[in-house]
Amino acid sequence: MFKLRYVCAFLLFLFTLLNAPISVASTAPGLVQLGELTPSTRVSGDWFGISIAVSGNTVVVGDFDLNIESYGAVYVYVKPSTGWGNMTQVAKLTSSDNGEGFGTSVAISGNTIVVGAANTSNFAGSGVPAASPGAAYVFVEPSGGWTDMTETAKLTASDGKPGDAFGNSVSISANTIAVGAFFATDSSGNSFAGKAYVFERPSGGWSGDLNETARLTASDSQLLNYMGASIAVAGNVVVAGAYGHNNFQGVAYVFVEASGGWKSMTQTGELSASDGKGSDDFGFSSAISATTVVIGAPNAASGRGVGYVFVKPAAGWTSMTQTAELHAPDGGSGAGLGQSAGISGGAVVMGAPGTAVGGNSGQGAAYFFVRPAGGWKNTAKASELTASDGAANGAFGVSAAISGDTVCVGAPSGSAPGSAYVFGP
Repeated sequence: MFKLRYVCAFLLFLFTLLNAPISVASTAPGLVQLGELTPSTRVSGDWFGISIAVSGNTVVVGDFDLNIESYGAVYVYVKPSTGWGNMTQVAKLTSSDNGEGFGTSVAISGNTIVVGAANTSNFAGSGVPAASPGAAYVFVEPSGGWTDMTETAKLTASDGKPGDAFGNSVSISANTIAVGAFFATDSSGNSFAGKAYVFERPSGGWSGDLNETARLTASDSQLLNYMGASIAVAGNVVVAGAYGHNNFQGVAYVFVEASGGWKSMTQTGELSASDGKGSDDFGFSSAISATTVVIGAPNAASGRGVGYVFVKPAAGWTSMTQTAELHAPDGGSGAGLGQSAGISGGAVVMGAPGTAVGGNSGQGAAYFFVRPAGGWKNTAKASELTASDGAANGAFGVSAAISGDTVCVGAPSGSAPGSAYVFGP
């Protein structure tokens, strides 16, 4: 299996050659496909669905392929009064300054959308820009509703350097935004060590060009740590995945806001897998909801992938191993469970884009786990989600998100135009 090491994290598994693909069923008890989301203009090979986010009745889908474009776009979908169905966007978001890599990552909370633009290209020339530090763009919904627009504010790192990949991951919770820069060099000179940045909404609202409120780093940073490859924020807690740590065994760092507010700091605790091994890529995806964190390790278990659940101890976040492991019920080598992850309350969704479906290699699937009545425990009991029109190499599950009882999954495809799908009861 091809393993990503020196290109953007979102490319992992997209062109994976699968080992021993498996065949799985296409229905998920309790959840059905409600609609397929597409852009009004579709381009073959354009990775619509490379990133996805949902909050309430609004879905945001990133569309960016560094093989064919420098500047991507992001599309907004709002649930109609009649319910989700097949539809094109209500709005298209773009950057005012042609941010390279725009659409690499997306996040939404209420009426605010964040889009990462992590330009990591080091192949300047032939129309491809040289690497910039990267940026994140904030969009606030106008009073009349979402419409085609450019950003309300632009976020950058005060210490950003070309090639940092700032914006490769983004997350938002209320007035706090967290951004990962997994290619950044640390203070000791370790290349690709990675950093994370926290931005707090100014009293006057998101506007203009803004630098970080706080910079987050790892006390045990190392070469190829890739901290910030994934990022999640909820309330006063930020989680940053570092899938390169310890020969790609991976860890995730937890940062808890200080009593006086966010400030530059190292981690409060470190999350790891008790059964972790080199090349597991633990930390490739991360998500948090209240006191529960879920971390994806898509190369664990011979490439089947494993999801790890961590529940906050009574004494608070500290260094710890998992509370429970999540496995796909039919997971086979190369499925890559944990390529993407989302959590909402007691429900978790994890993408496995390498899964073969009905003989279609790499069509992909996503798995929906529900917390048992007695709390999280090791389980392979999950509902399976697949696309009604899925095809080989569709890469369904490269991105996944959940809000309440709405699950969204991206399928950026390998050559055909990508799609995004909405599932619900």
